[in-house]
Amino acid sequence: MNEVFFKSVEDIGPENTQIDQVIDLFQKVCPVSKGDIVAIKIHPGELGNTTYIRPVIVKIVVDLVREAGGLPFVTDTTVLYSGKRFNAADMLYTAAANGFTHAGMGAPMICADGMIGDDSVTVKIDGHVLDHITVASAIAKADAMIMISHCKGHPASGFGGAVKNLGMGCLDKKGKTSVHEVAKPDIDVDRCVGCKNCMKHCPWNAITVNNGKANVKKRLCKGELSCIGSCNYQAIIPPKDASLRMQERLGEAAMGPVKLLSEKIAYINWIFDLTPGCDCFNFSGPTFVEDVGIMASNDPVAIDMASIELINEKMYAHKRGNINDVWGIDPVIHLQHAQNIGAGSMSYKFIRM
Repeated sequence: MNEVFFKSVEDIGPENTQIDQVIDLFQKVCPVSKGDIVAIKIHPGELGNTTYIRPVIVKIVVDLVREAGGLPFVTDTTVLYSGKRFNAADMLYTAAANGFTHAGMGAPMICADGMIGDDSVTVKIDGHVLDHITVASAIAKADAMIMISHCKGHPASGFGGAVKNLGMGCLDKKGKTSVHEVAKPDIDVDRCVGCKNCMKHCPWNAITVNNGKANVKKRLCKGELSCIGSCNYQAIIPPKDASLRMQERLGEAAMGPVKLLSEKIAYINWIFDLTPGCDCFNFSGPTFVEDVGIMASNDPVAIDMASIELINEKMYAHKRGNINDVWGIDPVIHLQHAQNIGAGSMSYKFIRM
């Protein structure tokens, strides 16, 4: 049974800061051997977001990797939606604007999937729905990885943690499309007013407006669904089973980086600033529950399961239901699929430090 180590927010104080907690937790899960090139996978936040993991936490991990004899670089990948991380130039600009600079972290920030998001390695995973997946090349070619995930809600998967960071954040655009393509939407023509907001929002030219009504070109659409937020009339309708099918693919896709890097991945879940929306949002909404703490493990499924259960405990204690209620989505679904393909286990030994 895989171990999950936990440091509670309740224990933070002058002699036990978040920095101290990360140092203690890292020693329990460090996968770094001397001479390893080590990817430190983060999410630097969209431009306008303010609740992403703090750069100082990343710097501590960079320092710890160097102390262990590794050569660290910090990394993320480009995205499918229109925003300030669609290509490497914008992504690196946004990361720097949000505080993730070489000077601040002590390591370079690298776009793992290249300038336009097509630099990747194909991995055969033999899943139920995905035979293979494409992993961003800088991650695929690293010797080891430290994945630092900000836990929060997500409108498609219900929860974003280590498994989502693997099965989405470590992929190039082709890989991300493989996960999202089951969610290509239709247009409710009775609600559509032909305002063209969705058309302007889509970076793939997949939406056109003819005779005053929008139309989705399915062959161009990636199914990422950020277009829904651009419509003030609720006229963009995803398939009813979109979340279930996307979560199945998300869980299976997590196996790609796990298979490539074998046993040399450590996961740190930073369970603070629990907002309903992902760090991909260009704003940060109010949190849905109080801070929980920091976890570390060498199993992505176990650490996410433990994180969800602690979040649910805190929500229940404050009579706020559970994390399923945030978006009406059960996030354990993608963990089950990750477990089914062999990326990790939902069973774990919980160790409070």
